[in-house]
Amino acid sequence: MALTTAVQPTTTTRNRVPVTATAAARTRARRAQRAWDVNVVVAVNAILVVGLWVRHGGLDSLGAPGATFTAIGQLTGLLGTYAVLIELLLMSRIGWLERWIGFDRLTVWHRWGGFSAVTLLVAHAVFITLGYADSAGASVPGQIADFIRHYPDVLMSIVGLALFLAVAVTSVRAARRRVSRETWYSVHLYAYLAVALSFAHQLSVGTDFSNDALARAWWVALYVAVFAAILAWRVGRPLAFNARHRLRIQRVQREADGVVSVYVSGRKLDRIRADAGQFFLWRFLQGTGWTKAHPFSLSGAPNARFLRITVKDLGDDTRRMQRLRPGVRVFAEGPYGTFTATRRTTSKVVLIGGGIGITPLRALLQTLPDKPGDVMLLYRAATEGDIAFRSELEVFARRGVDVRLLVGTEIGDDETDQLGVPALRRLVPDITTRDVYLCGPPPMLNAVLRRLVALRVPPSRIHYERFEY
Repeated sequence: MALTTAVQPTTTTRNRVPVTATAAARTRARRAQRAWDVNVVVAVNAILVVGLWVRHGGLDSLGAPGATFTAIGQLTGLLGTYAVLIELLLMSRIGWLERWIGFDRLTVWHRWGGFSAVTLLVAHAVFITLGYADSAGASVPGQIADFIRHYPDVLMSIVGLALFLAVAVTSVRAARRRVSRETWYSVHLYAYLAVALSFAHQLSVGTDFSNDALARAWWVALYVAVFAAILAWRVGRPLAFNARHRLRIQRVQREADGVVSVYVSGRKLDRIRADAGQFFLWRFLQGTGWTKAHPFSLSGAPNARFLRITVKDLGDDTRRMQRLRPGVRVFAEGPYGTFTATRRTTSKVVLIGGGIGITPLRALLQTLPDKPGDVMLLYRAATEGDIAFRSELEVFARRGVDVRLLVGTEIGDDETDQLGVPALRRLVPDITTRDVYLCGPPPMLNAVLRRLVALRVPPSRIHYERFEY
């Protein structure tokens, strides 16, 4: 099948900038150094938090009635609050932090750090209450009532803790599957309110700050730094980006059954520092589309004329995107992600995609070397009509990419599936020596990850992006 005029420019040799294995190794080394630097800064401030507690008699007070509970409550409160600040910083979308550490790794840190922070804050509330009740000879309910009646700042912090618990509960995987992305995101915004409600009692009631001006100044400085980063990177940077590039929909093109590519044009697109495989958060200012940001990967390497994303009809929002009109304004935030050619560790690569998960892999093909035998694509689609980019993939095949189309809906067991262990061993005999890029629906992705482990593919060579759009 011949290339159509509309898509031909995205795949010409002139626009392809292959990333060499040497360049990828240098990028990985810089990323590792940045991750180490961030860990050191976080650890040093955590040590300062513990040192602050020791300096103000945390260890010396042990042994008095209720003092052990109170001391544990003070320490868990300090560490829990510090963990919350780290949580906010991780998701503040600081450009260099996301670029060198990676959105995927930051998300993992954020998930586990969030549960740790809430656990520490709950422990703080429990132990402080037990400590005060023990020292005053009161019951636990009586002590809680005393907090509420006489300490308005503590009452606000109790409300803040309830909000933190709501965020944690909706983040549990079982609950996450039952709520929409919009609901989950809205609940998460209450974390900012929880932080604000909890701040006052730290300075007014917390013994570590009420009588220590230096400690209070350092603590306030941490808050200022975190919220300044949030304002700069989550508000200021997107506004400046969109004012500079003035993005609009150029055209919408059908790719397969229920799949369209959206071409976005704008000003100075050549100055956007985006790589193939990365994603943006997109808002289409048509109807109610401006209220919801959706993460979509670029389905072609960025160029000076347009950015391209490809969307499958998976529900109300993505269905509306099938009917987007040329000229509609677009608000984008990004680029994010490290699912790029710079993660390569070897010269040979196999890309494994399922369904609409083909989109970042299609973009990656433009930045991978096309020496015959070096690059293989295994693309699984439910039906022949679901295969996207067919003509473009034929062009890559003629250039030396080994393209295998696997049609079928059912994900079978590890032995019989088209991407099962025997099938992968047959299709890619040297898979243990290749880098593996994987993107697709969660069931397929989880199954293939399990099979790659069974095939003993080194973890450092497995790169994946979860498709949950």
